[in-house]
Amino acid sequence: MSDGPEIVLLYCRQAVLQEVNVDLLTGNADCFSVRAVMLPCSSKVQVPYLLKILDDGADAVEVVACHSDACRFLVGSDKAEKRIAYAGKLLDEIGIGAERLGITRANGLSAEKLMDIARGRAEAVRSIMIGRGAEL
Repeated sequence: MSDGPEIVLLYCRQAVLQEVNVDLLTGNADCFSVRAVMLPCSSKVQVPYLLKILDDGADAVEVVACHSDACRFLVGSDKAEKRIAYAGKLLDEIGIGAERLGITRANGLSAEKLMDIARGRAEAVRSIMIGRGAEL
């Protein structure tokens, strides 16, 4: 188990290269851990689901959505972005921090790029956790 933050990476299957083996991403890396979960579309992300992931122990959630013009469901990534913003506002209101949620829009991502995205969210959440006195 990693000593750093646990990042849940929810990714749209359209945003990742077809040949990427995302199972290789799940585990520990660079002082954080990653759990990758494929979604048929980022529009499947719901506010209660995001909050439940955090409540179950994850330190942060990063949603990887396709670009608006590449979305198979036309507005899926736009819906996801609005839901993440709303959930972030709720987290700020209760003092947990909106930085625990993020969205990245991209297409044709490699496994390395997905890890870079997860690393970025880990760094963002690590800084707020250290600021609040948590040991990482």
